[in-house]
Amino acid sequence: MSVDHYDAQGPRWPSGKVSASEPEGPGPKPDSTEDPPCNECADQLAKETTSKGDPLYLPKPLSYLKSEIKSAALNTWQDNWDNGETGRSTHDIVPRVSNKPVGWNREEIMFVTGHGPFPSYLHRFNLRTHDNCSCGEKGDPMHYATKCRFILSWHFQTPTVSLKLQWLKNILTNNLSRIRLRLLMRFICDENNLIVEDDN
Repeated sequence: MSVDHYDAQGPRWPSGKVSASEPEGPGPKPDSTEDPPCNECADQLAKETTSKGDPLYLPKPLSYLKSEIKSAALNTWQDNWDNGETGRSTHDIVPRVSNKPVGWNREEIMFVTGHGPFPSYLHRFNLRTHDNCSCGEKGDPMHYATKCRFILSWHFQTPTVSLKLQWLKNILTNNLSRIRLRLLMRFICDENNLIVEDDN
């Protein structure tokens, strides 16, 4: 069909009838076996964009960046906690670092860490010449909690060496044991001159 058979009403056959299968409007009839040139150009541009185009960088949301920083900080903290030389007794009880507090009070922290009025702790920093209790044994937290004869009323049952860690975890999770531990530590702090052997 030639171009001169098209008019404003759409393509017409030489007889003057409008074809139902032909698109309306002026213009050449597209060949159904070939893509129009505009589709080929679009395909070519799409291929070039995927192979040669500049990558599109979208800014990450602030919440994502905060999450990544927090995760990296916790990983570094955990690595330092696992490979550190200090705090090993606490590491055994609390092996994973967290932003949430463990919920221990002052007395419980002193007992677990051993940082308190204990001769063993004071001797480490040369605040005492020896680390013995008044009863003659090494004055560490376990000694006062299980063996010292000067504070029998506060004693806990002595654990075996293999169950010492589990024993301590059980004390820190049982409310009655925690109360007893607090009372023990308060007694040691208040009556330190009775249970810690004098340096003289």
